[in-house]
Amino acid sequence: MRRILVTAVSGNIGYGILKILKSKDHVLFGCDVNEIAAGMDLAEEFWQCRYAVDEGYIEELLEKCRTYGITHLIPVNEREIERIGRERNRFEKINVKVVIQAQEVLDICLDKYATACFLSEHGFDVPFTYTDKGKNDILKNVSKENGKYILKPRKSNGSKDIVLLTSQEDIPDRIDSDCVLQEYIESAEEYTVGVFRYEETVNVIAFLRQLKDGYSSQVELTAENEIIQIAKRAVQAFDLEGYLNIQMRKKNGKYYIFEINPRISGTVRFRHMLGYTDVLWWLDLLDGITVGSWKSAYKRAVGVRELNEKFLILE
Repeated sequence: MRRILVTAVSGNIGYGILKILKSKDHVLFGCDVNEIAAGMDLAEEFWQCRYAVDEGYIEELLEKCRTYGITHLIPVNEREIERIGRERNRFEKINVKVVIQAQEVLDICLDKYATACFLSEHGFDVPFTYTDKGKNDILKNVSKENGKYILKPRKSNGSKDIVLLTSQEDIPDRIDSDCVLQEYIESAEEYTVGVFRYEETVNVIAFLRQLKDGYSSQVELTAENEIIQIAKRAVQAFDLEGYLNIQMRKKNGKYYIFEINPRISGTVRFRHMLGYTDVLWWLDLLDGITVGSWKSAYKRAVGVRELNEKFLILE
């Protein structure tokens, strides 16, 4: 029986993963930087953990894995993934299997500028992306006439700290030197694409999505062949094993990749409901269990994120 630890269970991804795993024969554990977390009642044991950047974070996590006999660890947010990725051998030494991408993939995809450069070099359409070298010159010319730009941290951080620039007034007084400036692809068509590879099996699922407060509030399944082919090309470029999320926008007949998340992504429950069970596939992959091919059973499906309330009884 798997004893699985999921991190960041107050967020929609960690909470969604717990809800998926709860229906299976697993023993679940959860942690979060918040004392009260949405997913804490789904875990056999829950604890408030340190931030991934804090001293002692890895040591605390290792100790919890030993104490509770954790067999699989699913880190959820980018800071945790970055830290745990570089220390994965320490978890492997105590027989904990980590659901995480290869270090070579993380080194590229956790860095937005490195991602843009890699994709461009491999022939994908990407928005113009600038670091310090060209950023300041572009900032001087930001205006409604010259187009819009996105200012965001170079290191992946979900949808946090992203600023849309349409005029000089939008430019913050202080800009972190680690930020990148990226051309804003203005389009009503934004897609979030999941791709999972196991040996020769490549499973792709794509949604046209509507965003609200950084989340996919509504998604519609699409079988657009060009999107699927782009995803399969990305698998080859990264020599992928496991799951990857690709975000793109369509403009003038081209699909521009503006983000790649080397982790389980926010539409995880939507995917699972359609039989695209990437969380379970990744666990199976680590356990040497064959992952089969996936094909949608539906021609059209629209997913809507609903609100829900509950009490967490603490005493």
